[in-house]
Formats: sequence, C-alpha cells, structure tokens
Amino acid sequence: MTQAYVHPGVGRFAPVRIEQTTYACGDVHGCDDLLAEFLDWVGDDAGGSPATVVFLGDYVDRGPQSRQVVERLMRGPTRAGETWIPLKGNHDALFAAAWRDQDSAEAGTWITNGGLATLESYGVDGEIDLPAQVPEDHIRFLEGLHLAADDGERLYVHAGVRPGLRIAFQSEEDLTWIRRPFLDERHDVDRLVVHGHTPTKDGPVATRWRFGIDTGAYRTGRLTGVRFDPGVPVPRIWQSGIGLLPEIAMPEVWRPDGVASAAEKPWAERRPCPAPR
Repeated sequence: MTQAYVHPGVGRFAPVRIEQTTYACGDVHGCDDLLAEFLDWVGDDAGGSPATVVFLGDYVDRGPQSRQVVERLMRGPTRAGETWIPLKGNHDALFAAAWRDQDSAEAGTWITNGGLATLESYGVDGEIDLPAQVPEDHIRFLEGLHLAADDGERLYVHAGVRPGLRIAFQSEEDLTWIRRPFLDERHDVDRLVVHGHTPTKDGPVATRWRFGIDTGAYRTGRLTGVRFDPGVPVPRIWQSGIGLLPEIAMPEVWRPDGVASAAEKPWAERRPCPAPR
C-alpha cells in the first residue's frame, strides 16, 4: 500500500485515510430501501470483520426517501468494527445552499433537479420555508461531509478529478461536479478513482483510471456497491435486487509514472448487468 497523500488542506479537503477492506456505495438519491439492502449485504459479506464503508454522495433528491437517507447516515453504523465515510455530492451541496439562501441561484438549480422530491420527504406541501421545515442539524451534516477518501490504491470521490492537476490542487467544484474531461481522459492522480455522479444504466464502468458505480438507483432500482481489499485489484460487485455480479477482470490501472497496456473499454460495454430476479 502506498503512502497517503500530502495535502495542504485540512478537514474535509484532505482525503480520509483507509487501511482495511473498503465497501463503496453509489449514488443513493433518496432510495433508503435500497441503501438498507446494501448495508445488509455489507454486514453479511464482512462477516464481523473490520470494514470501512464509503458513500459516494448524492443522498438527496429525485428518490422518495431523502430525509430517511440523511437520518440513517447521521445515525452511523450499528455494527462493531464498521466505519462509515459519507462523502459530499453536488446534490447534497445544492440542498444545503438552498437551505441557507432560498433566493440563491443554487436554490433554483436544486429545486429543478430533484429538490421537490426531497421537500416531499420532509413533509413540505405548499409554501416553502426551508429553515422551518428542514432541521438545521441535517444541513450542518451535509455541509461538513468530506470530499475524498484514500485507501492507498484508490481515491474515492463523488464526481471525479480534473486531469492535469494533482490531488492537492483539486477543487471542491471538480470533486463534486466534474464529468468531462475526467470521463474521457487520463488524470494525474496516482490512484484508480472510484466515483459516482454520472449514471450508467447498464452497470458500472471500469477503465484504467476510473471506476464509476452510479447506476441511477432512483430510476433503475439498481444501487451498486463494491468491495475492495488491500492489494486485490479485482473488486466484488453487488447490486440491489440481484446480488453479486459476475467477477470482472479490471483493466490495468494507469499511473502517471508508467504506461499501462490493458484496453480502456468500459466493463458495461463488455458484459451487461444481469436482469433483476
């Protein structure tokens, strides 16, 4: 395992260090029932062994149970030896910004991008007064989320990283919002970047530099989770309603100090996900 990053930031701007089996959860988007199913799998799969669960952000909006998701994450793990690291997504940031200023541009973006479903989960029906209708501790929780986690082999973020910049120079906007050029270009972070944010309905996508696990749970009913073990390049992949997916051969991870030879064809194009049972 390589050394943790030296980062000039503090708190949520510095990647949280992980040194054990790691489970990552794709974008939940208000699907608390699917989140509970994922956590049941983690408990069964870990079998009581220590584990870290990284949630890749976007807990609210679009699905029907945003409040329940936030409250579950705020309560934290119930199993001994389990550590949770919820990361911030762009929808979580928009929700918090709207709560702070209902007249802001972020509030307008939020309400037209799934925010109405979040309001319904908080029992809002009619006039909107977010400070009176949404508990402030929920907003403080979302505002205080970390932006990245690092297990020495993989960097976990919500959206991705900007090519051409080391981790020390990545911005919060890029970590929570970026799509292109990250989706199409090699980056300069010497980790496989595990991310959500960009949904792929046919299954997770693996290239040499990124592994995307947002499978549009609120729309497809498929929440994707993965297990990474130290020193093991091939993850264990799980989906709600299906269970474990067939093992895949991960492409060789590109690093800026070397040249990889594996093809960069996304896994979703090589082998579609099985249909739900």
